[in-house]
Amino acid sequence: MATLGLDDDELKLVEQTLSRLAQLSSSIQSLKLDILKCNPLPHPTSLQASAQILQRNLQTVLDSLTENESLFSRIAIHPSTNYPGRTQEAILTQLLRKKLEPDVEELVAKGRETAKLATPEGVAELQQIWDELRAWTHSRIATYVRDEAGQIYTKEEVESGVENIRTGLKRDIDEDEDDEDDEDEEAEAEAENGDGAQEGNKPKISRGPEPETLLWFASRCDFEVPRNVEYERKGALNKGFDGVNLPPDAMQL
Repeated sequence: MATLGLDDDELKLVEQTLSRLAQLSSSIQSLKLDILKCNPLPHPTSLQASAQILQRNLQTVLDSLTENESLFSRIAIHPSTNYPGRTQEAILTQLLRKKLEPDVEELVAKGRETAKLATPEGVAELQQIWDELRAWTHSRIATYVRDEAGQIYTKEEVESGVENIRTGLKRDIDEDEDDEDDEDEEAEAEAENGDGAQEGNKPKISRGPEPETLLWFASRCDFEVPRNVEYERKGALNKGFDGVNLPPDAMQL
């Protein structure tokens, strides 16, 4: 390429920028090879060091482009008369390209949008979005607690018709809960008092700890199951050490 209209200092600046671009390209290629060769990914300290190197190289390129903006804006590239344009047509076309490639142009657009968000105006715009989202979230939570939390069916299920919903239960889920509580109390009373004379003749069978207690002890070495853990058995439950066959205390010699 012919260097038309450039003095020695300007040509030196162009070569310096070209060298910095070559260093940046080499750093990107090195990081790419490290990621492809390592399985799993390289150590975080190595990735951090590579990121710092890339950041420094990018900063030097940006500084050079900013300082010499007037120079690069008036440079026009022309092929020399002895350039092999027929055999090196692909390279020549790439060098004389005036518009970015589609994928590069998309990345540049994303970079500009990100840079715009870093300005005070962009931060204020993001803050406005978060404020609106927070207000909507508070309103939606209040509506759910006030109107939907105590409902058996969702709003969409009611609109589509609750008779078409398959719950998998043998009873209607809208039955009065008081009846269920009464049944639980009756079952507990029968378990405690027995069935009269028939229960009195049968030997009392001791029941061990609940499966939930055993599972909790196996995972935490603790017989005290938290209150939020639901037991499958209804009625009287063996909690804590109830039903656990503890060995007798050692005899004092």
